[in-house]
Amino acid sequence: MLLLSLTLASSSQIDEPDSPSAYSLPHTEVLHIKPSENRLIEQVLYVSLPRDYASEQKSYPVVFLLDPDYSFAIAHNVVQHFVDRRNMPPVILVGIGYEGQSQDIPTYRQHRTRDYTPTHTLVGGYGRNLQKFSGGGPAFRYFLATKVTPLIESRYRTNGERALVGHSYGGLFTTYVLLTRPELFDRYLAISPSYWYDERFIFELEEQSARERTDLKARVGLFIGGRENPPHIRVPMVEDLEALAGRLESRGYPSLVLETLVFPDETHNSVFPAALTRGLLWLFRPE
Repeated sequence: MLLLSLTLASSSQIDEPDSPSAYSLPHTEVLHIKPSENRLIEQVLYVSLPRDYASEQKSYPVVFLLDPDYSFAIAHNVVQHFVDRRNMPPVILVGIGYEGQSQDIPTYRQHRTRDYTPTHTLVGGYGRNLQKFSGGGPAFRYFLATKVTPLIESRYRTNGERALVGHSYGGLFTTYVLLTRPELFDRYLAISPSYWYDERFIFELEEQSARERTDLKARVGLFIGGRENPPHIRVPMVEDLEALAGRLESRGYPSLVLETLVFPDETHNSVFPAALTRGLLWLFRPE
């Protein structure tokens, strides 16, 4: 009989680094946009470049991400995984964030309340103390159109194709841009959008949008978790998303490509990784 013996190394035999270093995502960059007359806070752009960006001379689509403090690292790894396996084309990821936001929850909530809401209201959201900052959606949309997208397209090799991805308040803002300035992006992914906001203002906006156009040229994904209607909140988020999708479909826009998807077992907090994964594959699926 052959006996095998295993000897565990003592702690003195294990090589340990002199000083542990932080892990960083490969082929990423961080850009800072200083405050200006139109934008009084410093913005931070997290940029993830394709693996072959330095060795090739190709141009790439750009995916703009809201709430990058939780969305950017997820999207970076998901995209790299899919691109390496040829499930989707390489893209440039750009997370639009704020200095120090992830380390300060009240600051995070204040910024997204201000920038992702199209109208001002003191009702709902994170409460009156933060809702008093609401209604900055039009200014943030202007900032994306005049500062962020021109900066990215002047600095990197882009092919003119743009996608916008947002969750919750970010999904509300993504839909707001779709209905007011659809030409800013070619693809939209709204995950768990807060269509309840300001007495379902987004439905009034959709009606106004329909009166002003005969077409809506965009590829649009509306994704949500099936367990996003908790009884204690009394906000029918799934029904609202399906209602808005129904309205868009009823308009008969010839250039609109619309997909809705409900993830049965996901909640508002858990749905984002699954929805982003499926959403990116759908947004860039070959026709």
